[in-house]
Parts: sequence; structure tokens; C-alpha cells
Amino acid sequence: MFFFVLFSLARFGLNLGFLDRPLVIGMLWAAVTGQWETALPVALFFELLFLDLFPIGTYIPPHGPFALLTSLALMNVFDLVQAPVIFMVMLLCAPTALLGSRLELLQRRRQNAVYTQMLQSTRGGADATTSPMNPAGMALLQSVAVNLTAFIVVMALLVPLTDVFLQQFRGRVLMLPITWPMVWMIGTVGVLLSLRSRRVYALLLGAVALAGGYYWFSHFA
Repeated sequence: MFFFVLFSLARFGLNLGFLDRPLVIGMLWAAVTGQWETALPVALFFELLFLDLFPIGTYIPPHGPFALLTSLALMNVFDLVQAPVIFMVMLLCAPTALLGSRLELLQRRRQNAVYTQMLQSTRGGADATTSPMNPAGMALLQSVAVNLTAFIVVMALLVPLTDVFLQQFRGRVLMLPITWPMVWMIGTVGVLLSLRSRRVYALLLGAVALAGGYYWFSHFA
């Protein structure tokens, strides 16, 4: 929870350099927990996957730290070390990146309203008596409260869901030929999209089509 609150603040309230990048978070997590062989591969996947999505103007990219830290937390809870099972857990946690960006959008809208109220107060508007005392401090406290609550609620849902998933499908998933290089190749979709080239997009679609065709012919033909 501490990690998530800290790295969420790096996105919303405090400019802490690259602390909101999944790869940096993964390195710090590994340094604290010693889980270098599992934390870094997971962090590298999310770093590649979200590489193309960065904040420009009013756009809020997916909350990479949310997806990464829920994945790492579940790996720690269930003591997961096999790449196929970890990848399935990562896919289970990936939607939290969209949830995190949605929560961040709601927080920013709330702070926009507070900022407008503060301007009205300084200009002698009708809402002068309701001006916030410390909007920056309150914004950070609200961000901490929202992020902490969101992480607790999401983990409370994901832990039993993952437990059921592992009981039902762990054996089947372990039979899949999933390796970390394969996982990183899937993550490089974000890298290719960041090139902003139609030729690259065409090659990517062609590669996906060829891979899909090969898989279909090898298993069903």
C-alpha cells in the first residue's frame, strides 16, 4: 500500500522524476523484497506496454503503477514464480490501469472545482466565504485517501478471485509454453505503436496475422 500511494503521488501531486515508471517501481520493489527474478520481468512488460501512452495536454494515460503493484502484490501473496501463471495474473490485473486513470481524472476534476472556488474568493466573488484554506495540501491528502482506499478494495477483490483462478486453472496454465521473452514480445506492441509509423503498424498487423495463421494450422488443420 505504501508503494502504491507513493508512486501514485508521483503521477498526481509531486514531481519525482521517473518514479511513476513501471521499470523504476519494479527495481525499487525488487531491491526491498529481493524478488529480482520475478519483479523485473513483470515491470519490464508493463513498461513496454504503456510506453506509447504518456500525458499530453489533458490526456491521462493508464495507471501503470496500479497494474504493476497489484500484480507484484498478488505474486507475493501466492508466492508465484512460474512465468505462465504470473502472466495470467498480470492480465487479470491489467484493467486496474484503466481504473486508476479514471480515479485520477475524477480527482483532477474535483481539484479544478476547488481551484475555481479559490479564484472566485481572491477576486471577491460570491463564494469568498468558502475559499479553501490550503488547496494543495488538501489535494494531496485526498489523493492519498482515494488511492489507499482504491488499492485496498481492489486487492480485497483480486485476492479471492486469484485464489479461485489458481485452484481451477493453475495446472492448465503451467502447461502453456509461455516464457518471459514471449511476454516481453507481447509488451513491445506499445513500443511499436510509439513509433507513429503506418509501415510499422502494417508490419505489426501482418506479423499478428501470420502468427495467428501458424497457430491455427498447427493446432486445427
